[in-house]
Amino acid sequence: MTSQRGPGRPRASSAATIHEAALELFLERGYDAVSVDDIARRAGVSRGTFFSYCDSKADALWGVLDAAIERAGDAIADGQGDALQRLVDAIARAVEPWGSTPPTALRDAQAMGAVQALRDGAPARLQPLVDRAALALALEHDALPESADAAVAPVAVVAAACAALVAWTGTAARSSAALAVRDAIEPIAAALRMRNDPHC
Repeated sequence: MTSQRGPGRPRASSAATIHEAALELFLERGYDAVSVDDIARRAGVSRGTFFSYCDSKADALWGVLDAAIERAGDAIADGQGDALQRLVDAIARAVEPWGSTPPTALRDAQAMGAVQALRDGAPARLQPLVDRAALALALEHDALPESADAAVAPVAVVAAACAALVAWTGTAARSSAALAVRDAIEPIAAALRMRNDPHC
């Protein structure tokens, strides 16, 4: 594949087009060798348009992953009932669209040389999800969001979900992403629930 996309790609200014162009280039050249200008050129947009959708090159890497994190956060905020179960359900539903095929950013992270960029970006990108879950737990237990029970449980569940997705991505015969996540985090949520309420 050449570094310049031919006239077949329509000029567009969507985040999805920028994300797709970035992943193509990361696979071709490696994450570190690609610049924002390269991505903008491949996507057929100006540098200014790139920055209207992404704050950095790393943002272009995270497109599909950010969308899943946002879906999960919205589902927790909108849901009813047990907050830990809502977190489990929200994460599983958020990755359902992936089916049994990992997103390129996860599947090809090693080939793109982007593993470190994903690791570096994960804490800040996952924090809003953790915060929403902590707030839901705090409201459920009439506690402060920064209380130990409300703050620790979401971190444990989200971290386990991330580890499960990384393991799932590296498995040849894959179940669905949603099932892999549920299998990993439902027992953790159940144990945390028991710890907080021995009568449940």
